[in-house]
Amino acid sequence: MRFIKVFLFVLTGIILPVSLSAQTVSGKLIDENSQPLPYANVVLLSLPDSAFVNGTISGEDGSFTLESTSENQIVKISSIGYRTVYKPVSPANIGIVQLESDAQLLNEVVVNGNLPVTRMKGDAMVTNVENSVLSKAGSANDVLTKIPGITKKQDAFEVFGKGTPLIYINGRKLHDLSELEQLNSDEIKNVQVIRNPGSRYDATVKAVVRIQTVKRQGDGFGFNLRSSYYQSKNTDLIEQANFNYRHDNLDIFGSIYYNQMESWQDFSMKLEERGTKVWNHDMKSNGEFYSKMLNGNVGFNYQLNDNHAFGMKYKAGKTLNEENPLSKETDINVDNVFYDNIKVNSCDYYHYDPDHELNAYYNGQFGDMNLDFNADYLQNGKRSNSVFQETSQTSESRDVHSANRVKNRLVAGKLTLSLPLGGGAFAVGSEVTYTHRNDDYLNEENYVPSSFSKIEELNAAGYAEYNHSFPWGDWSLGLRYEHVKFDYYEDGRHIDEQSRTFDNFFPNISFSTQLGKVQAQLSYTAKTQRPTYSELSNNVFYSDRFTLQKGNPALRPTIIHDLTLSAAWRFLQMSLSYSQTKDWILNWGELVNEDASLTMLSQRNWDKSVPMFATFLSATPKIGCWSPMLGVGMQKQWLVVNYFKESKNLDNPIFTASFNNTWELPLDFMVSLDSYIQSPGATQNIYFEKPNGYVNVSLRKSFLNDALSVELRGNDIFNTNKISYSMYSGDYYLYQKSVWDRQEFVVTIRYKLNAAKSKYKGTGAGDSQKSRM
Repeated sequence: MRFIKVFLFVLTGIILPVSLSAQTVSGKLIDENSQPLPYANVVLLSLPDSAFVNGTISGEDGSFTLESTSENQIVKISSIGYRTVYKPVSPANIGIVQLESDAQLLNEVVVNGNLPVTRMKGDAMVTNVENSVLSKAGSANDVLTKIPGITKKQDAFEVFGKGTPLIYINGRKLHDLSELEQLNSDEIKNVQVIRNPGSRYDATVKAVVRIQTVKRQGDGFGFNLRSSYYQSKNTDLIEQANFNYRHDNLDIFGSIYYNQMESWQDFSMKLEERGTKVWNHDMKSNGEFYSKMLNGNVGFNYQLNDNHAFGMKYKAGKTLNEENPLSKETDINVDNVFYDNIKVNSCDYYHYDPDHELNAYYNGQFGDMNLDFNADYLQNGKRSNSVFQETSQTSESRDVHSANRVKNRLVAGKLTLSLPLGGGAFAVGSEVTYTHRNDDYLNEENYVPSSFSKIEELNAAGYAEYNHSFPWGDWSLGLRYEHVKFDYYEDGRHIDEQSRTFDNFFPNISFSTQLGKVQAQLSYTAKTQRPTYSELSNNVFYSDRFTLQKGNPALRPTIIHDLTLSAAWRFLQMSLSYSQTKDWILNWGELVNEDASLTMLSQRNWDKSVPMFATFLSATPKIGCWSPMLGVGMQKQWLVVNYFKESKNLDNPIFTASFNNTWELPLDFMVSLDSYIQSPGATQNIYFEKPNGYVNVSLRKSFLNDALSVELRGNDIFNTNKISYSMYSGDYYLYQKSVWDRQEFVVTIRYKLNAAKSKYKGTGAGDSQKSRM
């Protein structure tokens, strides 16, 4: 904390004298519909030679600031598809500037197809959704599956080569992906994919997806309703209702969401452990999952004036019922001789405490300085009771009862100050997060020891970022410092050897330029991956009489150095990434007994640095009523692990391809055909043995000027969404093949009336710690 105070004090001492010696020119850009115009070029030129002095781009709200050094200068404002505007530097506050469409330029773009759906803007690849075919895709979930470089795998999204991203809607971090289903696609303005986030984001964040919504005009009450029916071997339901009331500067919003889910999974496993004896397990299993969940939120936003806004949002949720029954049968051989056949019937029963999440924010403009403050509080908890009934053919049968109780609390605050400096834009801020977690595990038969653990973690960060535009390109420099104090308690005692403190600096630098019609950006970032709180727990969980599972409080954070080159030309986008990963966290199996009769599954750090290369190329042309999106990618690692006393090379690349197609037909019909495939290959110490993928098809019809829509969808119509993989770890080998009920028929009905979108501007704090819970 002392470092952060000194850091802010020194930076303030630098800023004040510079800002006093320069005149700041400011204004706000809007389009013909009075909507904010972001990412427009604003350049300061000297007179009479029109030489470049400095420049910037307008922000999400259309505002801009830059510093003039003389009254004999002029401001040039330009954006693709709009007429260029020139403004004098006096008065310094230019005010609101409305740009007019350049009809001749726009007609040329439409005829030649030169206006891409996806382009580079600032640090992101931005895909326009508003007024495009993507606005009719259904929900935000459906939109993200059609964004270049984003793939949906099971119930999560991945940015190719970067992993799971943080997702924001209007600057607010999502903690529950079900919110994506609650956001209709026609409410989305654009989707921004950041492949190398800067210092404003937590150092654990390797990719960010920002969703900006359409700003609705006018006062009054609006609502939208959605009902979805999913039929596979089971039936799922989703019901939701959103409302919004706006009057003058007050915006009140809320929603209620209900989800009923039933699913099943069949999987087969082959295990081999080699100690003084060789054990082989051949297992077949099938499990089901039942869940009912209800949540809602309410909040307000109040705009005092053009410079000051504040608001608050409260979200509460409750999982009404959740069960996970499982049955499996295992044949066990020891040194190729039959040892036992064990049948297991088990069920996990989950009881959730109500979730409470509160966010409050304030955003203010004081002269040239912008202040953004967020405060968050989060509380949740879960109790699970497990019953195992094991029937053995050659040895004793047993019943195993266990209970697990988890409680989480989080308090976080984040403050960012932004202002013009030296012809560029400077931002400095700090973020503090405190987390408290209790994790208790009890086994009444004492097959594994009961334990009572507690984790307390304080994460204090300070960061600074500077952006400057030149005639030949834009530079961005950033530095983030994080101080993490981790305290681990077992049975009420502080465990010194497992409690640690980390102090790290994470720099980032990027350069963007335009070479003819090619937009390009080269960026470097240093990142980290902190273990989840469950991975840090020392509790031992009972899997079966031969396998136990636990966390590892001694895990170190992973450090990643990443260099990425991105480029865009017309409707083509490309990305190349090279990274070095130190202390990678791998799932690992360790022998508890020398004869390999008992194995402990846990996590470990891989001490050696692992290089990785990833590349991705996508094309998003527009051909009449047909809007295709083709993406191909490859990622390759260089990892060698110990496997049964020998070296195992896991350097086989993984190739992916996606081909999404949408046709806009007469009478407000729309047809989509989306496909994805992934090749065999290695990631970490896991090798995917067979290709997997899916094909989805949908038909949508809108009525009443798109106020009412009906969609019929078939997901995974060829039932190919299956995964087979091997895990290599020392003296332990696992092969698993999994099949889910992803093949399903879906009917969705949506109705909206004057559905004004919330103007909520809270961005949240402590986001990475929330996800680790």
